[in-house]
Amino acid sequence: MDMAVKYIKELEEEIYKDFEDIVDINSFSQNIEGLEKVATKLQSIALKHDIKLNKIYSPKKERPHLIFNQELEKDFYAMIGHFDTVHSPQSGFLEITEKNGCYYGPGTNDMKSGIIVALYSLIILQKLYPGKKLPVKLLFNSDEEIGSYDSWDIMVKEFCKAKGGFVFEPGRMDGYSIVTARKGGISIDIEIEGKAAHAGVEPQKGINAITAAAEIILKLNKLNDYQNGITLGCNVINGGIVKNTVAPFCKIGVDIRYVKKEQYQQIMKDFEKVLFEPNSVGAKASYIIEHQRPPFEKTPASKKLYKLYKQTADEIGMECNETATGGGSDANILSDCGVPCLDGLGAVGNFSHTKKEFTIKETIPKKIELFVKFMEKLIEQ
Repeated sequence: MDMAVKYIKELEEEIYKDFEDIVDINSFSQNIEGLEKVATKLQSIALKHDIKLNKIYSPKKERPHLIFNQELEKDFYAMIGHFDTVHSPQSGFLEITEKNGCYYGPGTNDMKSGIIVALYSLIILQKLYPGKKLPVKLLFNSDEEIGSYDSWDIMVKEFCKAKGGFVFEPGRMDGYSIVTARKGGISIDIEIEGKAAHAGVEPQKGINAITAAAEIILKLNKLNDYQNGITLGCNVINGGIVKNTVAPFCKIGVDIRYVKKEQYQQIMKDFEKVLFEPNSVGAKASYIIEHQRPPFEKTPASKKLYKLYKQTADEIGMECNETATGGGSDANILSDCGVPCLDGLGAVGNFSHTKKEFTIKETIPKKIELFVKFMEKLIEQ
């Protein structure tokens, strides 16, 4: 029997048990206590197999991240995953259940199954190369769901010299696809300042910020360019005080997505032109970029990695296609550093961020096998 498959078979029940355990620990992005517990649990899993995951904190916030082989500075591959979820302790969606060959529960798909795939891939690679320093550097962060604001600097500092970046977000149901491109995203808050006045007595003395917002929204909507992958949505609006007062303020929440780094400057130029040109009521507009991610673009180097990964999948009889998506991940950050990336290397499931979230049980060991064999090829090269 192939040694990688042998180790996976021997560890299969342990793999499932560890997965169940980490899902049952709530690790909502703002639940620091829960994040600490998951980080400690992952450390203990790794330590059973003589692998030390170091708990680290960035200067920005006191939240835990885990790193392996931190001392590596060159000639390494990056493995990235996140153990925070979108499900709060108050959500009522707190425990894992198994039904019809699937695991249901908070973070099963996004992305605690991917964490287990990455961790046990590392464990098995260490067994396959005993006594050898693996050319692998790993980071499990705890803030991807809120923009990786705390771990972004860690990734830039520690992983931007990687020869390849492998991110363990969930694989897709359609053809068990992995992700080879993601759109960049900009989250913007617009504030419009008007002037309050009595709506019945002297409305002409007011400046209606909602009227200005309506004009701005209609103009911004014209910036959508679906053919070139640019979308702009004014998706949240809040303004005014009471019905009988001219609205003195209005806020608009805007989401922008784009596919190529070179599009960014023109998008922001067009956005600012709309925002700052005079409106019919004379309201003033300003904006703040809440957070953003650059696009994860396909490159010749990443195409080469996908070709090898696809070849490996074919060899073990596992379906594997590729897809692009509008959602962001930590692959966007690595790609922006010039690291060729593959994403969606975790187990396969669906309905992330909902109470219907699930992952297909058998894809956990299968994705471990696929990644281990893929890494064997890279290491031997």
